[in-house]
Amino acid sequence: MNPLALALLIGAAMGGGVFLLVRELFPAGPALGPALERLHQTATAPVSPEGEDKAPVLTRAGDTVAARIRHWPGITIPVKNLNLVGESVGELFGAKLLHFAVGLLLPSLFTLIVAMAGIQLPVVLSGLVGLLTGAAMWFLPDAQLAKRAARARAEATQAIMAYAELAAMERVSSAGAQDTLERPAEVGDGWVFQRIQAALLRARLDRAPAWEALRQISEELDVPAAADIADIVSSAGTDGAAIYATLRSRAESLADEQAASEQARANAGSESLVVPVTLLSMVLLVFFGFPAVARIFSV
Repeated sequence: MNPLALALLIGAAMGGGVFLLVRELFPAGPALGPALERLHQTATAPVSPEGEDKAPVLTRAGDTVAARIRHWPGITIPVKNLNLVGESVGELFGAKLLHFAVGLLLPSLFTLIVAMAGIQLPVVLSGLVGLLTGAAMWFLPDAQLAKRAARARAEATQAIMAYAELAAMERVSSAGAQDTLERPAEVGDGWVFQRIQAALLRARLDRAPAWEALRQISEELDVPAAADIADIVSSAGTDGAAIYATLRSRAESLADEQAASEQARANAGSESLVVPVTLLSMVLLVFFGFPAVARIFSV
């Protein structure tokens, strides 16, 4: 086949695929019943959810894709990880959609380039490789999200450890159970403390105990240490128990857990360097040893 004709065919196929993808992402036309109801009502300005029109196109496309496939078998949405890093479902699925599109188009672009150089590759093979590459890259944002969530969870645990120490100091000054949780939250300015402050404010407005807000933080961020502190302080609020020693003990155990986790990560990082260093040593050994060995066998 003529390379120009092959390039035009691949370009047409890519353009048709992009057109079908964009057409699928656009919402369907309105239902007849609600449309007729709106015709008989007084005309008003359309009201959109706050921030929806200002969201990036990729995020809105991700929301559309998530709404259509979230109930498919095998499709899970890591809600806790998204809450932890402060991202939405639309941002996650927008990134997944972008990765899938890039993986789908890369083999076709490679086929087009080699076709211009006079090398003919089967179009079916390019499409199959594109589907496999796109499917593999679809899961790449999940792995990236899991890594960022793990780092954020470790940071949140460290902040909760400091929060427990501050709560213990507040309790030793004969503060009440409510103040034991509210005053330490006003000290920090990190993102974890900001979330605790917001949760405590909501609890105060709802006239709910402060430890319920801390349990909510534990559920949202998937940090069990926050729920432990809530349980400890709730015993003081309901039974009047002395909790200073318990809070200090929990803070110390959190510090030990963090130290052990940091040591495990350092050991894993050191072990991951074994393979590259070994390969580099083998390459250097071959590079410097091959001339001597070749000279010995040539004698």
